[in-house]
Amino acid sequence: MAPVPSSGMLAEYLELLVRWNRRTNLVSRASDPTDLLADALVDAAALTRVLETGDGTERSELRPRRTVADVGAGAGLVSFALSLLAPGLDLVLVESNTRKAGFLRRVAALGADRVTGGFEVVNARLEELEEGPRRHRLWRAAFTRAVWPPEEGWRRTAPHLTAGGLYIALAGPDATAPRGWSRAVYADLFPDAEGYGSRRLMWRSK
Repeated sequence: MAPVPSSGMLAEYLELLVRWNRRTNLVSRASDPTDLLADALVDAAALTRVLETGDGTERSELRPRRTVADVGAGAGLVSFALSLLAPGLDLVLVESNTRKAGFLRRVAALGADRVTGGFEVVNARLEELEEGPRRHRLWRAAFTRAVWPPEEGWRRTAPHLTAGGLYIALAGPDATAPRGWSRAVYADLFPDAEGYGSRRLMWRSK
């Protein structure tokens, strides 16, 4: 099972989010930040299942030192939650908006002495990472949340994945998985996920 995040780190993140959101449009000001973080924790828990097994079944823990990219990270809600639930992962947050990237670097500092994996922030568009000095080591997995339709997300992220690497799209209840993709509905992963059961994720491997 994934570890339970400390209430202290969750409170620190929320305080930082609310403070920065007053001057930078990180998330909708009409949304309750606590609800947004709760949503992210559920998404992160679903991600841990697929990242470990590739099919959503439960294992005891994630293998360490796996590089996972959050493409279009925004306020980093899901990656922050994932860093707490799977602290051994090396996370790469790709965000083209400079102000949001600045916020993400502050988030990285929150867990600098409490998270064993990496939390790297890359202020760039995904396409800028393909050539030249920004070229990077390939990722074991990449995920997006409300950035592109699944097939477009796959087309854009696949060049950045290792052989066998996963692209995972976090999706709402009305999303349909493309032909040949795997998918999991949250109600199947977490039978007691009241209010989240119809949400889903879908993925394919390289």
